[in-house]
Amino acid sequence: MLGIDRATIVRKIINTGIRQQKIEVALDLYQKGDTLERAANTSDASLWDLFEELKNRGITSKFDIEKEKDTYIHIFGKDNKDLIKKIKDIQ
Repeated sequence: MLGIDRATIVRKIINTGIRQQKIEVALDLYQKGDTLERAANTSDASLWDLFEELKNRGITSKFDIEKEKDTYIHIFGKDNKDLIKKIKDIQ
């Protein structure tokens, strides 16, 4: 019907199932507290697939701007008062 042999169809079904399972594992890790990047790396899922699935499921980001600001200040702004002020002023 599709012009391809059964083995190819079965292989595609298996690959699709594996891909979907990787996404499920990654989303579970993310919802348990891992970063999205770490969840993707751990589960071997595509980060872009995860972004799309988060959007489709209506799962919102756990991004904390204040925590990120503190991280950037710690890494980049240690002795630079102007940079620290600019980072703190980011809305």
